[in-house]
Amino acid sequence: MAEPEVEEEVSADDAEVSAGYQAPAQKSVKDIINTDAEDESLRKYKEALLGSAVGGAVVEVCEY
Repeated sequence: MAEPEVEEEVSADDAEVSAGYQAPAQKSVKDIINTDAEDESLRKYKEALLGSAVGGAVVEVCEY
């Protein structure tokens, strides 16, 4: 029988590592799709991940 999973507690060391993390700048889906468009394998990977968004079915909503 499998043992139940135990949730790990966040230690002070973990907090120090994540405190210095800065998220990358946000990009639109259109920018992500168009980046490295000439790379065939990357284009196929993006199609697999993003599905119909690659074909132009993307609706971007701006929140004010």
